[in-house]
Order: sequence, then C-alpha cells, then structure tokens
Amino acid sequence: MMKIPQKETLVKKYIVLGMMLVLVMTSCSKEESAAAAGKAVADNSPVVATVGGEKITEADIESFLSQIPEQARARYASPEGKKEFVTSLTEIKVMAIEAKKKGLDKNPDVKRKIDFMSDQLLARDLAESSFEQIKVSDEEISAFYNENKEKFTRGPRAKLRHILVPSEAEAKSILARLKKGEDFSKLAGEKSKCPSSKQGGDLDWATQGMMVPEFEKAAFALKKGQMSEVVKTSFGYHIIMCDDVDAGGQIAMADARNDIERQIRNTKGEETVKALIEQAKKATPVTINEGYFQSTEPEMPIPGAGMPQVVPAPPSETDGAK
Repeated sequence: MMKIPQKETLVKKYIVLGMMLVLVMTSCSKEESAAAAGKAVADNSPVVATVGGEKITEADIESFLSQIPEQARARYASPEGKKEFVTSLTEIKVMAIEAKKKGLDKNPDVKRKIDFMSDQLLARDLAESSFEQIKVSDEEISAFYNENKEKFTRGPRAKLRHILVPSEAEAKSILARLKKGEDFSKLAGEKSKCPSSKQGGDLDWATQGMMVPEFEKAAFALKKGQMSEVVKTSFGYHIIMCDDVDAGGQIAMADARNDIERQIRNTKGEETVKALIEQAKKATPVTINEGYFQSTEPEMPIPGAGMPQVVPAPPSETDGAK
C-alpha cells in the first residue's frame, strides 16, 4: 500500500523553510543584501527552475543558502540537498500562486501577517542602515581595553587532538598502532566517531572548564607533544594528543581588538536604535491603552461570599416551654 505523507509533516516542512527564508531576509546586513541582490540579477546566472513566468536562478539559490545559519545550511550542501531546497521553494511558490487565485491574500488575517512581516523587514533595514554608520576609533578600543584589563585574561589552555571510539578494545588497538608510529591525524580521520575526525581530530585550543572532567584531567596532565593512554568518558573511549600548551595570562590588545570593536559597536548600535525610535515617535505619536494590560481575572472569592445565609429562627414560646 502506498504510504501517504501526513498533513502535519508537509505543513511543517513548508513552515520551517518559510521561516528560514524570512530569517535570512531579516538577519542579513544591508551590505549582504545588496551584494546578494546584485548577484541575483546577474544576466549570466543559469536558470535553475521556473514557476509560471518567474525564474529562479542559481544566484537566487546561492544568495539564500549563503545566508542561512551554518548548521541548517549543511543540510543543503550536497546536490541532493540543493535539489530538495529548490523543490521546496518551487512548491511554496506554486501554493502561494494558488492561494492568491483563491483570494487568500485578501483574507484580513493573512493581510495582517503579511503587513507585520513587511513592517519587520522595513524596521530591520532602517535600524541596520543606521548601524552601518557607526565608527569605532583606535582610541576607543585602547580606552576600553585599558579600563577593562581584568576581563582580558586567559586561563591555562591546551591545543588538542583526539580519537573517540565506542569500545575500549578498539581504543587500545588504535593506541598500539599510534605507539608504533602511525599518523595520529590519519587514524583520527579513519576511526574517530567525533565530528572533529574531519579535521584529523583537531579540537583547537581548549581551556579548563570546557570539557568533561575525565577528559580535562587527562588532557591538562599532558605536556606539549605527549599522547595520553585510553581515557574513558560518558562519550566513549578517547586517545588525546597535546600539540601545544599555554599557561595563560593577560590577552594582548591586538588579540582582543576584534572582540572589543564588536562590543563597542553593539553598544553604540543599541543606543543609536533607541535614539532612532525616539525620534520616529516624535514624528509619529504612539498611544498605548494601558487599560488593556490590567488584569481581567476574577478576584478570588471570599469563603461564603454570595452564598445564602441561614439565620436560625428565634425560639418559640412552645420551644421554651419544653
């Protein structure tokens, strides 16, 4: 029997991709958007698909994919993944055309959502156009560094590679081969079950507190050029290679420069956007109905309140005579 896709699965697929594309449009900087737009209209860009009279070019696809978050982008890196992306995009466009034919774009609720998305895009672009005007001087970077030197320190760290396998027996076998002189990175690429295997097991620089205790204890006991024995953790069995060590200390301003510039720029950006909002409010007054936010929940009833009261009747003469 043919398996029919569940409605929820198809709907979820389109919602996720649609939200991703909206995220792309709202998260890329103005410079990225301009570059992407310039690339998308390139005359020599091959046509990948056509929906009605609308062409989707290779540049269109690449401009979207280049701005999708890296983890999500990995799904569409292969030819099969790109085909899935293009197919989903064409299906969304076809369904949108059908929705317009049925007049759904005239639906007040749909129009409200479209208007809201449009407002978001315009507000984002206005904020980013102001953000791009921000300049950070060398003097500001130097002053920030000197006023916050205690923040620019680094603890001991080690430059590590490792091989991770699920069984102790396999780990011991690999360790024996390493001790006979086989290349660590080559074996990591072949045997390790960690994603770092693609980089020959390279974990780059690691500071204390970043790793599970068993791994960290073994790693920071190594000297430069040393290799560990088999180390067991909750992830499996590791063999660790220490390529370099650094005792830590004060981070030079040159090494911290990019982080400092980014932090100053972000702070200035927040102030700029706040000022921009206040200026915009002066041109377009805003009134908020505070009554809307008042609690409409009923007050907790007082025990007995609203209940009929039973008042005992006064005793009759007959009762008193008994």
